[in-house]
Amino acid sequence: MGTDAGDWCLIESDPGVFTELINGIGVQGVQIEELYSIDDEEHLDKLKPIYGLIFLFKWRQGEEVEGTLQPDAPVYFAKQVITNACASQAIINLLLNIDSNDVSLGNTLENFKNFTQNFDAGLRGLTLSNSEEIRKLHNSFSREHFMEMDLVCIQLFYFLK
Repeated sequence: MGTDAGDWCLIESDPGVFTELINGIGVQGVQIEELYSIDDEEHLDKLKPIYGLIFLFKWRQGEEVEGTLQPDAPVYFAKQVITNACASQAIINLLLNIDSNDVSLGNTLENFKNFTQNFDAGLRGLTLSNSEEIRKLHNSFSREHFMEMDLVCIQLFYFLK
């Protein structure tokens, strides 16, 4: 698998792996959980606080995004330019939007956010792709022959609790 400088390896899409990943980066006060449905409000109430949801779906090249860009939206977003790290990047984007005294981002993500705060989304994504510390930690969860799953029929929801 990709062990060269700059390569991001495919890792297992597992809430335990993602929780270990964010703990390794220095994040405290959250964990990743897996949901198969968001229809059960009583179950969701038991999981609060919920800081965000990540919906997984298969992206098809050539599809255009609908809507208009809001350049001054108060959302931190780093555009994905990394191959094999879509979930890790989605989690990092979500973490960088949490405003709670109960959550600590740790030095790595705090420094990254402060450094990239005035960058556009593309430059933020490029900066993340070049973060050796985050890349090495991400790659430490790679398995030698991990096979990429086809996400067409899988409906999983991740959230940070």
